[in-house]
Amino acid sequence: MPCAPWRSLALLSPYLCSASPESCTADVVKAVRSAPSLLTVSQNLQRKAQGRNTTNQKRAEPSDDLAATLEDALQWEIRQIEKSMGEQGEQQPSRVMGVVLNGKDDIRMLRGALSIGFFGVGLLFSVFCLWRKLVPWVYIREADLELAPIASDVSPGTAARHFADPHVTLFDWIKKVRQTTPEDEISAAGLDGWAFLEFRRLIWRIFFVIGSVLSVILLPMHYQAHKNSKMLDMLSTFDIGRDPLPDWMLWVHAIMVWFVVSASSWTIAVAQEHFTEKRYQWLKDIPFPRANTVLVRNIPPMYRSDSALQQYFSNVFNDDVIERAYVVRRTGRLSHQVAALREARLQVVHAKQHWEDAGSPEGNEPEKVNLIRCQKRVKLLTEEVASAQRRVKDAVARGDPLVCTSTGFVTFNTELASRLASREQYTRDVTNFQISMPPDPHDLIYENLADQEMNSAGWNWAGVASIWGVFTLWVPFVVLISSWTTFGALQENLPRLKALVQEHPWLDRMLTGVFATIALKVFLAFLPTALYLIIRNLMSVKSTTEVQILMQRWYGLFLVMFVLLVTSLSRGVTLTLVSIAQKPGRIFSLLADFLPSASHFYFNYIILGWTVPVLELIRNSNFWKFHAFRWFFSMSMQEAKEYGEPEDPASYGVGARMAYSLLIAAITFTFCSCSPLIFVFAFISLTLSQATYTYLVVYAETKKPDTGGVLWVNGINHLFLVITIYILLMTGVLQMLSQSRQWLGPPLVALASLAILYLGKMRVDTLAFDVLPLEEVVRTSRESQEKAKHQQGRYLQPECDPDIVAAAMS
Repeated sequence: MPCAPWRSLALLSPYLCSASPESCTADVVKAVRSAPSLLTVSQNLQRKAQGRNTTNQKRAEPSDDLAATLEDALQWEIRQIEKSMGEQGEQQPSRVMGVVLNGKDDIRMLRGALSIGFFGVGLLFSVFCLWRKLVPWVYIREADLELAPIASDVSPGTAARHFADPHVTLFDWIKKVRQTTPEDEISAAGLDGWAFLEFRRLIWRIFFVIGSVLSVILLPMHYQAHKNSKMLDMLSTFDIGRDPLPDWMLWVHAIMVWFVVSASSWTIAVAQEHFTEKRYQWLKDIPFPRANTVLVRNIPPMYRSDSALQQYFSNVFNDDVIERAYVVRRTGRLSHQVAALREARLQVVHAKQHWEDAGSPEGNEPEKVNLIRCQKRVKLLTEEVASAQRRVKDAVARGDPLVCTSTGFVTFNTELASRLASREQYTRDVTNFQISMPPDPHDLIYENLADQEMNSAGWNWAGVASIWGVFTLWVPFVVLISSWTTFGALQENLPRLKALVQEHPWLDRMLTGVFATIALKVFLAFLPTALYLIIRNLMSVKSTTEVQILMQRWYGLFLVMFVLLVTSLSRGVTLTLVSIAQKPGRIFSLLADFLPSASHFYFNYIILGWTVPVLELIRNSNFWKFHAFRWFFSMSMQEAKEYGEPEDPASYGVGARMAYSLLIAAITFTFCSCSPLIFVFAFISLTLSQATYTYLVVYAETKKPDTGGVLWVNGINHLFLVITIYILLMTGVLQMLSQSRQWLGPPLVALASLAILYLGKMRVDTLAFDVLPLEEVVRTSRESQEKAKHQQGRYLQPECDPDIVAAAMS
């Protein structure tokens, strides 16, 4: 008759395997050991063993009491596993996203990830250098390219414009990256581009400071605590583990928490001071007309026309202060007609080029007929656009409520006047004449500006509901897709692969985890596009920069929740949040029970993430679009370059990139004390990404509209939230690893570091600001008053611009 412990182990077979008890015993033991709540079991057994040692009771062989104790412990463990799995345990987010707990095969998985990471980075760098040498026009921004001279026997109006050879070498881009200065970054990419690069440099500096200290202190201490453990592999001996630690080690960890928080807060405050200087300079250098224009929302109905709005502000100030006023129009089909006119103009240029290449034939030749047809279409569309523009103009003059909206722009003659106008309350109703700084004129989304405030609020709520739907339905969606993409599914579809795995079983253990990480990255690759479409089409955003701000917020939240905190979402997103709301103290156990036991999975995640910035460096989409427009649409180099830019704003926008940078910081912060080896992989990731993104942002990609540092401020606030998660995690871990499991002592000391974090946040907030000091405004306003008279650009809807019709007629 089997002994009591093995009877208890046999009870686990329905949950772990369907084979015989002898064949699945190893799996059962491994599952029980890897369960997060095993700590309580081991602590109970250790306390009983210590009790027997203190009473000097001899044990020649295992007694019935010890067997009963072990049986009770295993039965309790079974109940915990059943409780954590639930009725649909296979659909837990952590299992769905492929997150696995630490085990003895982690060394092999790490070797596989390192092999893929280094090989992938080397291959992608080689492809980039070769493609850049062969097709340099894709990897150099248009402003830095020179057009080749036009041949004397070709008409300048229809000649295809080609770029001159920039004469690049394979590795000259490395020298450019090393010589890039912050001034170059701001000049080429704006303040947001510099802020993105500086944000990654900030993370690198923080990890360099805390990583050096934590690695020297904690790695030897962890090894000393676990070197005699026969249940841990070499990689796990450098982790904090799940067994109770001596009190002095817990105190060392509590002190390290204070060091991490203090060093990070100080480094962030220094970076914020540096950003403040750049922000001041950006505000002083805002180009016209944005510098002296205000955006006016909720204009009362009687002032919803250009003349009425200008007259109102002239009465408030004086006639010499107001330059012009513009009310956003509802233009209906006019925008589509203008787009059709632009396309028709391009067709005329190509038709004329084909006609000249054919020798300028006359009569009924196909080239001549096609040219005449395209010219007639341009003439017809030009008349339609001109007529529609006149109707809109007449409707605005009448103040037609079907055309005039409650949003407008007022341009002043000086920056000082616009600054003073933005500080006033104009009516008793504070919702009328809401004044704010406008986005760049070329960045506005006029169709959203034309929405009423009530409609805008409704669309925003609809967008938030859709995003929350993505959060809720993401796990079931991944369950559906992952059933086709797991390593086991691949073996079923590829018999040769299955035979190879049967010959080499270690491949199954190594590639299962690697494929889970790759699948997670593939699933997440579609997420930015889904969020971007929701934000751009459902939410009432006023500019593309606002889209990037919302992308940074929602995409960053999703990454941190479903990549880092996914192991804590055992009951789904909504139920977990409700559970924490009911018992806030439960957040410590939710973080400490699972996160430290999954550190090796995130090692592999960061390693496989090395290829992400290098893959962006290739500019795969822009490369193939450039060639497609050149060869399939017969475009010149200049036209193909124009139509091939910019890159996808969903995945490669500044907001999405800031969110991904936050994820790397969150993963490293979370495991910096539990598994300090993560600093090695994070350093490599940040170094590679810094070099690649510097080249992309400064030398390859087109300059994007600028928020003036809003993305930076949001990134710093998110960084403080990440450090808060680290503090809560370490508080729970220290309480869990203490012999007495009491909150007094190291756990409470670690939790008290929130005070240091709060002081650091207050220090950073005192440096945040929205506008220049008044004395700077007065000085720059006097200096730029003459410059404002020669300003270029204006706030005007493109379809309402009469210059478009004039250009088409010419």
